[in-house]
Formats: sequence, C-alpha cells, structure tokens
Amino acid sequence: MNEPDETGWSHIHHCAFRGYIKSLERFVENDPDSLELQTQDDLSSTPFLLAVSSGIQETVACLIGLGATVGVMNSQNHGAVEICAIKQYVTMLEYFLSLELEALPVWKNLLKMLGSDMEEEVSSAGTCLRNLTDPSSEGINPNWEPFYQNGGVPVLSKVAKSTVADDCKVPALQLLLNVVQRPEVQEQLVSSGGIPALVKLLKSQDNFVVQLSATAVRELATCADYSEMLMQNGAIPALHKVLQTIHDPEVQTPTVQAIGNIAAAGTKQRNTVGTTPGCIGSIVGLFETATGHPDLLMALTETVSNVAEESRDNQNAFVDEGITQHIVNVILNQARNKKIQESAVEAIHRLAANNSHVQQDVLERGAERLLMQLLKKRNAESLQEKTAMALWALAGDDINEKREMANGIGVQTLVEFVNSMSMNLHLIGSEGLGVLAQGPLNQQSQIASSNGIYPLVRLLRSDKEHIVLSVIQSLRHLCVGVGNVPHHKNQTTISTSSGIKLLVALMVHSLSERIQVESAFTLGSVSLGNNEILEEIHTNLDFSYVRILKMLYSREEEVRLLAGSALATFAYNNIYQQQEIADQGGVRFNCFVPFLRSDSELYRCHAAYQVVVLSRIIPDEEQAKSSAFGIKLLVDILDQSMNDNVRSLAAGFVSCLAHTRAGVPSAIVAVRAVEYLSRMLLSKSEQVRGNAAIALGYLSYNHSGERHLLHK
Repeated sequence: MNEPDETGWSHIHHCAFRGYIKSLERFVENDPDSLELQTQDDLSSTPFLLAVSSGIQETVACLIGLGATVGVMNSQNHGAVEICAIKQYVTMLEYFLSLELEALPVWKNLLKMLGSDMEEEVSSAGTCLRNLTDPSSEGINPNWEPFYQNGGVPVLSKVAKSTVADDCKVPALQLLLNVVQRPEVQEQLVSSGGIPALVKLLKSQDNFVVQLSATAVRELATCADYSEMLMQNGAIPALHKVLQTIHDPEVQTPTVQAIGNIAAAGTKQRNTVGTTPGCIGSIVGLFETATGHPDLLMALTETVSNVAEESRDNQNAFVDEGITQHIVNVILNQARNKKIQESAVEAIHRLAANNSHVQQDVLERGAERLLMQLLKKRNAESLQEKTAMALWALAGDDINEKREMANGIGVQTLVEFVNSMSMNLHLIGSEGLGVLAQGPLNQQSQIASSNGIYPLVRLLRSDKEHIVLSVIQSLRHLCVGVGNVPHHKNQTTISTSSGIKLLVALMVHSLSERIQVESAFTLGSVSLGNNEILEEIHTNLDFSYVRILKMLYSREEEVRLLAGSALATFAYNNIYQQQEIADQGGVRFNCFVPFLRSDSELYRCHAAYQVVVLSRIIPDEEQAKSSAFGIKLLVDILDQSMNDNVRSLAAGFVSCLAHTRAGVPSAIVAVRAVEYLSRMLLSKSEQVRGNAAIALGYLSYNHSGERHLLHK
C-alpha cells in the first residue's frame, strides 16, 4: 500500500491531497508509520503537508487528530504556514492560529518568510499578513497585537529598506497601514529605522508604493515628535516632489494630508513647509483640478488651515499665490458637502487670524457675504461655530471693523452665541456685544432688551480665563457710555443677576491679577452714578480699595494702568469715594509718571485722564499742576495722534472731563481742544467723529467753548 506510483506518491498521499478522510483513517489504522510517509518526488511532502497544500481544512483537522507532525518541512524548507502563504490560504492560517499549536508558530513563520530575500516569499507572506490584520467596520483588527508581539514591526522596516522590487513591498506597506494607528507600532517602526525608509520610498517609480508610503507618513506625522523626525529626514521636500511629479488624486490626497499633519505639529514644521521652495504654490495649484475629487479637496482645505495657523509668512504666501478665490469657490460650490464647506470656512479663519493683509484680500473677494449667509442658515452647530470664528477673524483688531462685523451678525445672534454650549461662541458673543456697547452709537439698550446681560453674568463662572476676561470687559461697556454716562437699567440688571457678588469674588479670589484688576474696573463702572449699587459693593466684606491700591504697584504694567482706571472710575464725580480712597492709602503721582512719559500713546492717554480725575487725592503733587499736565497731554494727543483708536479714546476722555469739577472745561478749551475736536469731525472713522461730537457738545456748555465752537 505504501509503494509509490510513477509520481512518487503512495495511496495515503493521494487520499490526503484529495480529502478522502475515511481512507486516511483506515491507512493510518493499518500502518501508523504511513502518517509521516514522505513522497518520493522533489518536495518530500508528508500527508499532512499535502492536505495543507490542497486547502481542505477537514482533511488537515483529521490528520492533526490522528497525530500527524504539524511542524514538518518539505525539501524546499516550507511547512504548513509557508505553503498556506504561497497559496494564500488565509482561512487555513486562521484555523491554525485558533489551535494555538506550539509546534506550529504561525506568526513567527510568516514573519520569517516576510523577512526573506526572495521576492515571491516577501509578497506572499505580506499579502497573508495584510489579510489577517485587515480592519473591520469596528476598527483595528485584534490581530495587530500578536503581530506586534512577535516582532512584526522591525520586519516591516527591514522590508521597506530591502532591495526587493518595490511592487513586492506593496503588501507589506498595506500591512503597515493596517496596524500603524497603534502608538506601540509607531514607536517600534521609528526605532527600527522606518522613517528614512518611508521617505526614500516616496521617490519610488511605483505610484502605488508612493501612495502607501505617503499614507504611512501621514499617520506618523500625527505625533509631534515623529513629525520632527520626518522633517529632519527630508520628508517635506520629498512630499512636495510627489505633488510636482504625480498627478493622480489617489496619490495626491495622502501626500497633501501628510504635509498638513507635519505642519500641524508645530511652528518649526510650519516654517519648513513655508520655506520649501514652491510648496505652498503647489498646494494652491491643486485646487484647480480637485473639484471632482472630494477627498483631495478636503485634504487641501485642511492642509491650508494647518500650514497657515499662527504663521503670518505662510498666510501671506497663500494669499499671494491666490488661495482666497479658491477657498471662496469651495464654500460656494460645496453646499452639499458640509464637511468640505466647514473645512474651507476654518481655512479662512486660520488664514485671516491676526493678519490685516489677508483680511482685506478675503473681504474684497466677497467672503463676508457668503459667511453671513451660512451663519443665518443655522445648519450644523459646528459649521455655525466655524463660520462665526472666521467672520470674527476677518474683523481683525480694528474696532470699526469689529463693530461692522458684530452689526452684521446681529445682537440676537450674538446673544444666542453667549447662550450656546460652545466656548468659542461664548467668546465671540461676548466680544461682539462688548464692541456694540461701546462708542457714540452704542446699542446698550438693545442688548438689554434682547436679554443679553443675564447669560453674560453666568459666564463669569466659566473656568476659561480668556472668556471671563472678555465678559468682564463687555459688562463694563454695557454700563457706561461715552462721557461716562451710566446706563442705570443695565447696572441694575447686573446687580439683580448676582453680578456684583461674582465680580467682587473675581477681584479678590481670582488667580489672575489681570482678572482681579479688570473686575475692579468693571465694579467701578457698574456703580458709576448709582448709589444703591455702590452701597451693595461696600457692604461686601471682601471689597476694599486697599486691594486696588496694591495693584498700582504690580509687576505687570497693564495691571498698574488698569488699577488707575478702576480708581478713577470709582472716584469720578464722587467726593466721598475720593476721600475713602485717600483714607485707605491714597495714590501717589509717581505711580502715573511712567505712563505719562511712556512711548505708548494709549498709556499716556489713560494716565492723563486718571491724574485729572484723581488730582484732589494725589498728595505729592499740586492739584492744579497734575490737572493741567493731564489736560494738556490729552489735548496734545487729539492734535498729534495718527491712530484713530487713540484719538477716539482721547476724545471720550475729554467728554468725561468736560462735565466734572469747575475749571476743568475752561482749561480744556484754553489749550485749543475745540479746534482739534472740530478737525476730527472730518475723520473717516465713525468712532472718532462720534466721540469728538459728544466732547464738543459737553464743551459747548462752557461759554468760551461755545464761542470757539460757533467761530469754527
């Protein structure tokens, strides 16, 4: 029965290969030695290896049950695992894995085969391992772990570095993409030299290899440390070269994403992208052909955001390359694809943030109108948030632009922002309402009637310092108009909504000195001309002018200046509060000198106003001298400043001082304030014109001022 035929096979071999299980059992029962009988051909296969080769799992299970040696190898040094790999019997490999046979280490044998110098073995083992680790709809395949634990990652690095043909590396690269999301895999890949190998593969002549390598680089670049290493190994110029030479969107998409992920890691990486010759231009150029490829379009808009973020040079480079029109077109044409539209909106935000050059370019191309339309549609909350952020970024730092943008958004929408669950919208809502509350055309009453004050007061409890700071400032603007005209209704609303208690608590207990002093300043504004609220503040045991006076000696320049503003607000036209400040320690002229002599017009302007208001309780300088010095300095700023914000502020301070104590209006008129204010009525800035007009109105109550005004 064991005699071989002309092929070198005996009956048991034919039975094993064809799956004749009953015959197998009978042969082995009659002759147990036949179980390990080898063929008399070139392979020297046992029945077990032949059963594996046939791919019939029931036969393999039968032979294992009969006691066949599972670790046996044929004359080509191929065992069961190798045969399965060559024939792509993945189901059989999964069966062997389920048996957990010590004599048949599936992972170890597959990885040994993957690390071979023979291209067929590398390709076959890579394909099987890829299939064994293919992710499901639920995420990464659990087989990533035994693959990793058996040393699979260093073998992948070895394959990437090897001299085997690039097309044979494809399954190994696909396998890498199945497992590379795991941090453990990334760490081992990097430590085994995977980064330079992947960067080198970006120069392959095989487009599919380039695509897979770019995808792996994209995944590694999500870690800041690895993005640094990728940059050091020349990944950015290599990726840029891909964009220049390969015009397949399937390759361009992961390549663009890889550049974006590297840039997102930090300032140094963004700078490298920006200074790589032609890189930004190549990214912009891809928008021309990306319209019909949503994945590429998404990658491009995200990468623009990442490369432009907090980089003025990159922002300018993008605009100079013509990015603005492309982004506007994406917003306009991708209404059905909300994710791409949202990404494009965010790109505008990142491009325009703190960059007046970009802001102007974007506004000139009609982006504001598009964004306003998106905002009014109130679709997805995330899109609304990003749209609002883009609009606010476009407004820039100029108060007139901010006011115009806030008007466009509308009071009711801004109040909705403050009431939302988004911290970004909280900030925009607060800042927008604060801007609208300022100036001669303030909308304090409209904000109050839209129930905007209660949610602002609630935000005083926020754990985000920048939001609290913005809200404190906005509440201050809601309480006092130009010329220190108090808005009693808003002051009362803040009081009845526990705002006073919260502001005092922030003034006393906040860990931020800036929040402490801003809270004090706002408390002064909430109580300005309102004795009931002033009494409420003073009945709070935590409140004391001593706390504000101490801040006059802070290490922080801004804090010292704001402390002076807070004291001046409490003291404004209130002799009793001036005396209480004096009794609790008082102020010294030397506290104001650094600001009065500052190179900053803004600092000089604030300090000049403060010394005039507080002159009665400054013991180390004569009242007349300090008042005269402050008035002259303010009027000089009206005459000489070229900054509209400073001129507007100075005019506002003049209008405040024009209805304080006797003698001050005459002193203001005497130094030609009416002439300078009249000239400001011709300003292009609405804020400057309005504040100047209000100041002239108050000065007209002075006889000399009235004559000067009539003469003008």
